[in-house]
Amino acid sequence: MGIVSTIASFIPILLIVIFKLFRHRSFLALSIFYILPGIYNLAKHNILFLPPNISYILGFTNNLLDAPLMLLFLCFFSYSSLMTKRIRFGIYAFLAYEMIILIILGINRKATTAILGPDIIVISSLTFILFLRQVKLTIIQQKTLGKVLGKTLMIASILLSYIIYGLVYWFFYILKIPDIIHDAMLMYYIVTFISALLMTSGMLIENKRLKKLRELRNTRKELASIYGAKTTFSNNRILKPGRN
Repeated sequence: MGIVSTIASFIPILLIVIFKLFRHRSFLALSIFYILPGIYNLAKHNILFLPPNISYILGFTNNLLDAPLMLLFLCFFSYSSLMTKRIRFGIYAFLAYEMIILIILGINRKATTAILGPDIIVISSLTFILFLRQVKLTIIQQKTLGKVLGKTLMIASILLSYIIYGLVYWFFYILKIPDIIHDAMLMYYIVTFISALLMTSGMLIENKRLKKLRELRNTRKELASIYGAKTTFSNNRILKPGRN
């Protein structure tokens, strides 16, 4: 299940490359968000060879960047400039918090525990707010469902992930019960797989919407250039009628 979920998590990365969504900072952050744990899991399941110390550093780095990368991706769902500014401020604040934790605790399991707890709470809370808004838009805009369905699926993917990640965190880092840890990891892999499929579906739908927006933008530019040229030509004819 770990291998299957890891392979599934690379599908959104592939779509980001194919659709050239990496031109958006939010999707570039999402691709990194998937790449880091993907490589770590491949090494963990002996599909990709990495020295133990490199593998440990990669896993720790993945935990450090989890919140900043996801917050940057959530800017894509922001519905106001003020909210975007607050999310960006949250990124800087969380990075500062992580630096303080690293200075006090160093690079170890205690630091990971101290970082992932607030990480899951912050992302889950913000995602829940954005998810409720997207569901509301989906209900209201049933006639133009394609405009909001993609984002709804993507935000649902994130919310589902972090709710289950919260449970895994509780069992794995807090309770530390050996019999539960195995089941918690299996739960983590299953939800990662489902989340990747939801994210893939949402990206496929959202890319169609973004493509239509780009086509509309290009059409407007072409019309503006055509009619702008005609207006300039007409003005020249009026101001200088004696010249052909």
